[in-house]
Amino acid sequence: MKKIFLAAFAVIFNFSGNTAPAQLSWKALPNAPVNSRHDDGYFINENLGWVVGRGIISKTTDGGNSWTEQFNKGTIYFRSIGFFDSLTGVACNLGTNEFGGQTDTNLIYRTTNGGASWNPINNFIGTKPRGICGVSVVNDSMIVGVGRVRGPVYFLKSTDKGETWISKNMSSYSVDLMDVHFFSPDTGFAVGGNKAPNQTSNGIILFTTDGGETWTNVFTSSQTGEWCWKIDFPSRNTGYVSLQRDTGKVVNFVKTTDGGKTWHEKFLRSNGYYVQGIGFINDLVGWAGGNSTYTSLETTDGGETWHNANFGVRVNRFRRINDSVTFATGQTIYKYQNWSTASAVKKEAAAAKGYELKQNYPNPFNPSTIIEFTIPPEIKNNSLVLVKVYNSAGQEIRTIYDEVKEPGNFKIRFDAGGLPSGTYYYELITEDLKITKKMLYIK
Repeated sequence: MKKIFLAAFAVIFNFSGNTAPAQLSWKALPNAPVNSRHDDGYFINENLGWVVGRGIISKTTDGGNSWTEQFNKGTIYFRSIGFFDSLTGVACNLGTNEFGGQTDTNLIYRTTNGGASWNPINNFIGTKPRGICGVSVVNDSMIVGVGRVRGPVYFLKSTDKGETWISKNMSSYSVDLMDVHFFSPDTGFAVGGNKAPNQTSNGIILFTTDGGETWTNVFTSSQTGEWCWKIDFPSRNTGYVSLQRDTGKVVNFVKTTDGGKTWHEKFLRSNGYYVQGIGFINDLVGWAGGNSTYTSLETTDGGETWHNANFGVRVNRFRRINDSVTFATGQTIYKYQNWSTASAVKKEAAAAKGYELKQNYPNPFNPSTIIEFTIPPEIKNNSLVLVKVYNSAGQEIRTIYDEVKEPGNFKIRFDAGGLPSGTYYYELITEDLKITKKMLYIK
């Protein structure tokens, strides 16, 4: 009995507290927009960014805690987005005759006011492409793009922040082009496939050293029925490319360790996995996603081995911000960070505003516990209040409170019946902030 008590005490000591998991981990952002798929996102810094999906553009200014829809047009399919600074950026359209209802022939929408308004751009030098799949912001005035999946294929370049574009036909090099990555105005890669229909295609990687005037094929995959989908360089020498295939055969990815001079196929998964997004936070730690049935995959050894990452549906793009923050765009928006640090910052902000989320009691509990919170008198208007519960992997379990409330003190009961024993997190969410605390359920 004494041993059981000491074990329980150790659990309470280790898991009670005010913050989310101390290690870097992924979470679906609770207030992020949900779409069939967000194809891309671009972030100026950890707080300021935009995401696109179908005909929608959404913006965050607080690291993904809240989002504002800036554009919604059902006749367009945004596949990519890039920004030069906090005001000027472009969102690019996959084009017509690819999905039903996509009839907008404007391929590029541009903003110069941070997304408050978006205006179509049709200034093309050369043939106007059918659609654009991927873009790469090169510097504060230059951006390049490629497209599209299933053709026709073009390389595009703008050196005036997306106002005018040079278009180059790429049909002599490929049939599909899906993504692009430039290190400098002269040097970069484009990825795609070499044959149509897709069942006969190999994945290919193209390389240029003259700003896209000429290209060299530096890699062709060994299997048919696949094509290169996304490219990511966590450092100048180490790069990764995803190989998408719809059905059958071993699923591979492609890696370079010499800056793209040579590329090698590496094993990802033996059974079918519809791979699209691939991204790394450093040379060793990274993820692959895209499937709507299975979770995203994670590697911590540069792709030598992979395991389930326990997050993400239909992830199409990873965007690394720094050594400890990455965003992923898929069915919703996911964020990788140290949630303990993030919660500490939010807690300080909450305390400054007078909000309070108390430790649940009892804790540990079985099967129910009480959660108390306070809305301060300074909040004059009625406030929408949410209380959500997450498991230890950061996955949302339940919304246990969703009401509009005036200032005051409130108590709610959470019943964990039917859930497994373990650590859970409960989060107070208002228009102003989030506060997260930890609780322990022991059956």
